[in-house]
Amino acid sequence: METISSKDRSILAGIAAVAGVLCFTVVPFLAMRAMNAVLNGAAIKIPASGNPLIATAPRIVLAFFPVWAGLTVAAGLILLMVAWAISQGESWAKPVAVGLLAIPSITGAYYSGPIMFFAKENMPVFLIIALIGLIPYFIILLWGRKSPGGKVGQFFLFLMLGITSAWSFANGGSSLRMFWARPEQYTLDAGNTGFILGIPVIWAGVLLTIIAIPLLAATSRRGWFVGFAGLLAILGGNAVLFITHSGTREFMFGVIMAVVSLILLWAPKIGGYIKRPAAPHTV
Repeated sequence: METISSKDRSILAGIAAVAGVLCFTVVPFLAMRAMNAVLNGAAIKIPASGNPLIATAPRIVLAFFPVWAGLTVAAGLILLMVAWAISQGESWAKPVAVGLLAIPSITGAYYSGPIMFFAKENMPVFLIIALIGLIPYFIILLWGRKSPGGKVGQFFLFLMLGITSAWSFANGGSSLRMFWARPEQYTLDAGNTGFILGIPVIWAGVLLTIIAIPLLAATSRRGWFVGFAGLLAILGGNAVLFITHSGTREFMFGVIMAVVSLILLWAPKIGGYIKRPAAPHTV
């Protein structure tokens, strides 16, 4: 941050502050609107479909829509403090802002699945939530004296980190929905065992990957290792789910996304520079 001019710091601080305000004023209302639309759509579509595997979808919506909305509100409030730190030239503030802005971005992406399935007419809701996070996320991340090639590489790496996290969290939620819908509550066949093993692994990977985003934005070697561990867990969780439910394409897509994200992380000119050994300390 010391190399960024006072004018640039003011611009970035303003962007972070505006995004923060939108996160705790606009997003909660949009989230409740989305939840109501999905639940109303589910009340019509579930009986008409006759599919027992989606019968428990409202439980997932009621469990996780408010969680992500609450995380976005908290991120927005914290962003106000971080915006002030950016204006003061604090070196930690810019990466932290990127990490906080990943929350509404992932929230919008996560909401997209249930909205598209149960309430397509409310598509603008998840798009607005996602863009409230994504636009300032990339502006703050890519602002500075990076080469065009470096900016393109970082764009795709950080885009995939968010998409992979949102998709994999949704896969965990879908797995829980199908596990709850099993007809025999005390029977654990191969498929249900896959759910039990895959859900905690995949969600642990999502958590680690989200934690890695601000660390990677700060070009921290810790961020590379945390990100690698998180993506590896996401890959393993999706693989377990796909092996035990090979007919579910969402799990296969989760595997593909994790592999692509790992490739970008390892690419020498994108994320690979972070894993290089630190220079020897000299006295």
